[in-house]
Amino acid sequence: MSVQEIAAELLRTQGAVCAQLARFVPHEAKVRRTDQRMEWLRRHLAENPEFDWQAVVNSQMSDPFRLWSGAQERLLKEGWDQRTALPDLVTLLQISEPTIAHHLIELGLAADIGEVVDRLGAAVGGSVEARAHLLHAELAEGIYVLIVERPRRAITSLYHSREEAEAALREIVGDPSATEARWRVVRRAIDGRDAGPGWTGPSSRE
Repeated sequence: MSVQEIAAELLRTQGAVCAQLARFVPHEAKVRRTDQRMEWLRRHLAENPEFDWQAVVNSQMSDPFRLWSGAQERLLKEGWDQRTALPDLVTLLQISEPTIAHHLIELGLAADIGEVVDRLGAAVGGSVEARAHLLHAELAEGIYVLIVERPRRAITSLYHSREEAEAALREIVGDPSATEARWRVVRRAIDGRDAGPGWTGPSSRE
């Protein structure tokens, strides 16, 4: 097939096909033109049907955006189900921790880097462990949500500390203990979960 025919088959432009074709040919082959690349690839596939084109493509891509074989994905899913330690998966798959973690999230097996490390662990001092610690710290930090109910519309605002929320409440309603407005402050984690007790104005209570 020609580049034009491949592009039509894939519903892509010829330029896009040519750009991807370059990834299938190693740099050391020293072929630059599209027709030379096509000929090089045809020849190597004919001479060696087991030609590892995926390894060539991955050598020209930066982590974590690599191609995964079916066998690698099966091993990864088995490792996830069996809670195989992340450092052991690195040894088994010969793929870096960040790339494995990224693919677990991409496959929908983990929601985020924190869940990956909670289930499989990570190399001490590595970037995956550091990112998981940072995520847990962010989720634990929490925010204060101030809600003041008014006849026309409610006012809702977010604050990083209780002191900021109380100052904003006083600015909106004056004396919180004397106002007739219904108001409440709730504390939430960054992901929306309850992060501790809040408080309400006297008129908000049943």
